[in-house]
Amino acid sequence: MRFRESFRQKSRKAAVWLSGHPLSIAVAYAMFYFPMFFYLEHRTVAEYHVIHCALDDVLPYCPAFVVPYLCWFLLIPGALLYFLKREPERYYELCWLLFGGMTASLLFYLVFPNCIYLRQPVSGDGICNQLVLFIRMVDTPTNVCPSIHVASTVAVMAEVRRSERLRPRRWAKYVLWLLGVSICLATVLLDQHSAVDVVCGVALTMILNNVMELWLRRRSLRKASVHKPMQRAK
Repeated sequence: MRFRESFRQKSRKAAVWLSGHPLSIAVAYAMFYFPMFFYLEHRTVAEYHVIHCALDDVLPYCPAFVVPYLCWFLLIPGALLYFLKREPERYYELCWLLFGGMTASLLFYLVFPNCIYLRQPVSGDGICNQLVLFIRMVDTPTNVCPSIHVASTVAVMAEVRRSERLRPRRWAKYVLWLLGVSICLATVLLDQHSAVDVVCGVALTMILNNVMELWLRRRSLRKASVHKPMQRAK
C-alpha cells in the first residue's frame, strides 16, 4: 500500500512537471527513439522476414515523390510545435499517436525482423534520383513493417482533422491532407516500402486513435458525473 501511494504521488508530481514542460516529452522520447532505431537498423539478424505482395510488382518507381517523402522530416516536428503553441490538448494527443506508434513499431521490429527486396537500381542523374540514392544510403531496407513514415503521417492527419483552429482554414486542411497522402504514396513509389507496410502503418495509428478516443470519451463522462452532484448540491 505504501509503495502504491508513493508511486501515485510521484506520478502526480511528474504529471504536474510535464504539464509545465510539455516539449520535454518529445525531447525525452527522441533520446530513446533514435538510439533504438539505429540499433535495430545495424544489429546482426540471422534471418529477416521478407515483406511483399502482388501490388508491389505493378507499382511504378516515381523519383519525383522524393519531395513529399522528404517533407515528412519537416511535417512531424512542425506539427508538434504547431499544436504545442496553438492547441496544447492536441499536442498531447499527437504525442500519444506518434510515440505510441513508433514504440509499437520498434517492438515489432525487435521480435519480428523484416525487410523488403523491392529496390531496383536507380538510373539517371536528375536531382530526384540523387536524393533517392542518398536516402537509400542512410536508410537500409530493413525494419519496414509497419511503416513509421506512414503511421506518423496518419497521426498528424488525424489531429489536423480534429483541430479547432484549423477548422475555419479549410484550405490548410486540404493542403496538409494532400501532403499526407503524397507522403504515404511516396513510401511505395520510391520502393522504400511494400504496400503491406503502408496498410499496417495506417491500421496501427487507427487502433491507437480509437483507444485514445475511447479514453477521452470516458474521461468526459467522468467529469460530467462529478459536475452533476455539485450542481444538485447548489
